[in-house]
Amino acid sequence: MTATFSQLIPLSELSPGQAGSIRNELIKAMVNEATQRGRMPEDRLIVRDIRAKEDLVIYSGGSDADIEDWGAVTGSATDAYETLATGTMGDRRWVGFYGVKADPSAFACTAIKFNIGGGDRAIWQLQALSEQDSYVGFCPTPVIITQNSIYTISRFVRYATSAANLVLKGVVVEPRGLVVSP
Repeated sequence: MTATFSQLIPLSELSPGQAGSIRNELIKAMVNEATQRGRMPEDRLIVRDIRAKEDLVIYSGGSDADIEDWGAVTGSATDAYETLATGTMGDRRWVGFYGVKADPSAFACTAIKFNIGGGDRAIWQLQALSEQDSYVGFCPTPVIITQNSIYTISRFVRYATSAANLVLKGVVVEPRGLVVSP
């Protein structure tokens, strides 16, 4: 049995092309999931970027709740996990994550936890990311939220009321025409 690596690798530690390979492997796994379990032909699928508000119901708090943005979320807890997004993934929709981009000016968040179907799938520690990496990290074992799955994405907040700018790197696989009809 081979170990599963579910940690963030700072961008500077990846070889040229490795970040693209991580993303492409995620897309391949998601398309395979949609064609096998979702029983949809590959030529009827589209792969697109995640829309924070519509696809994941990202909580940005206050009047920002209507903005399509990963945004600067301000924590209300201290030294605790706080929900960033929660819900049930839509039918015929898969969302997958392969990395994160953090903003160094607001680094009150030190970890991201993905709970899918009632179990923790991954906890990404952000503290290893640095300016050298542009605060970007990639995970060789992507996190996939499958259709109709209950999910919660949380962040560990160190200081209440401190903004934490995070952009989760990922994609959506769904049938053509639900959002995009190329």
